[in-house]
Amino acid sequence: MSQNNNKDDLQIIADNCSGTRRSFCKSALALGMGAATVAVPIYGGARMALYPLQQTSLSGKEYALTTLDNLDETPRLYSIVDDITDAWVSAPNQTIGNIFLRKIEKDGQVVVEAFQSVCPHAGCRIKVDMQKNPKTGENEMLFFCPCHGDVFYLNGERVDPSTAKSARSMDSLETRIEDGKVFVKFQNFRLGDAEKSPV
Repeated sequence: MSQNNNKDDLQIIADNCSGTRRSFCKSALALGMGAATVAVPIYGGARMALYPLQQTSLSGKEYALTTLDNLDETPRLYSIVDDITDAWVSAPNQTIGNIFLRKIEKDGQVVVEAFQSVCPHAGCRIKVDMQKNPKTGENEMLFFCPCHGDVFYLNGERVDPSTAKSARSMDSLETRIEDGKVFVKFQNFRLGDAEKSPV
């Protein structure tokens, strides 16, 4: 009798343990799914919050964009491509900026001017084409912002600072020429300020 009772007791304990395991597994699964549900928006929010940091890490880096022979006085748009890496993921070959380049002669030397394609006013993409000069009324090749109508000379200066929405001229970038190649130091700048402040 005592042996049978012991067997019955052991079976009850085993049944209780199995039920406890099932209950634990269900709880753990529910907890894991809940954590995943919460983690996804937190991860997305963190990436958005830290996105400027990854851009800042690329600022100040130099890129070879073209050769001197490919340029003339008419500005041409070049994309800057690099691998973006943050604390979680890496995305190869991403366009991180677009730069206007043009070749001119200054003080008897050939130089390359580079300008950010981002309007300093509100960040719209600047274009270049034949536009009416608001000061002379003549059509000429000018930079212009399609969002708010600002126009800039090809040297990046505002055509009419008194009426321009942008508080400053286009943002110029450092360039150098080596072995016929044109290198540009990429940089982002704070929007809306009169001063050119790197970010």
